[in-house]
Amino acid sequence: MRIYVTGGTGFIGSYVVKELSGKGHEIIILARNPEKVPALLKLPGVKALRAPMEDMAAVGRAMIKPDALVHIALCWGDTGPDMIRNETLASVSLIDIAVKRGAKKIIFTSSTAAQGSLPKTLDETARLMPNDFYGAAKGSVELFLSAYSNYYKDIRFNTIRPGYTFGDPVVPGGAMENDRRFFNICSAARSGKTIELIKNDGTQFIWAGDLAKVYSSLLESSKSDRTYYGLAKNFVTWRQIALWAVEYAKKRGLSRKKSVIKLKNLGWGDDPYLFNVGAIKRDFKLSFDSAARLKAHVEFLMENHGLYDGKVKS
Repeated sequence: MRIYVTGGTGFIGSYVVKELSGKGHEIIILARNPEKVPALLKLPGVKALRAPMEDMAAVGRAMIKPDALVHIALCWGDTGPDMIRNETLASVSLIDIAVKRGAKKIIFTSSTAAQGSLPKTLDETARLMPNDFYGAAKGSVELFLSAYSNYYKDIRFNTIRPGYTFGDPVVPGGAMENDRRFFNICSAARSGKTIELIKNDGTQFIWAGDLAKVYSSLLESSKSDRTYYGLAKNFVTWRQIALWAVEYAKKRGLSRKKSVIKLKNLGWGDDPYLFNVGAIKRDFKLSFDSAARLKAHVEFLMENHGLYDGKVKS
């Protein structure tokens, strides 16, 4: 397939590009800076064109005879109107171009934030109740995608909702997660400082390489008008991540003083809120346990701390 990918030079996108390259597809990255990650362009079948999300005319010129569109790029905004313009309108405009250029498969990258408030166990059919403008913008694009699927029944529209995604750079010069919590924990463990966390705070972390498998499996399937969580099955706390960091610092002699982990009790129970990841197992035979990859990522950050110097590339 000829697959156009937005956000392909970013963290999740770079993993997806590598996964699809390994499957033998032709991948065209639509990017603000096509030369951002030169190592990606050395992968088989991969090229990049300058076509930022704020320039739909450039996107239209770049997208020629697409078989599929994988939309991963996020266009941020600080206010509700900003998010509508930068994320919702831009995403819908992009999807409309792909439809008119002949794409038969379109995957939109949403977020678990689109659902917001949680019952104890949540599946993909739960009502959207976002708590912030980011979740609202993502959820609104999902609704437009549902409408598009009604207008264009010969096109397969699908949504993936990733959760907290982590991983080392997939290629030299590639990105990592831009959330600083991993880095901050590892930094404190290396210096023997107290690590302050919330008791029972955690999530169903997913390694970016596993998330990329969800994208490739969905692209190669005949599924349509579906939503899938991109999450691991297991819940891991930030305390566990801190314990791995402290243990590694001690094992490698990286700190003269052992860090103390201090937990703030906000009344969060021992029984966590969970997302039901049965759909990816049912449809694609995919099921992920993130523990081993999380521990390895912590060790990578502990060993390569000076490489990033507090600035995690995204």
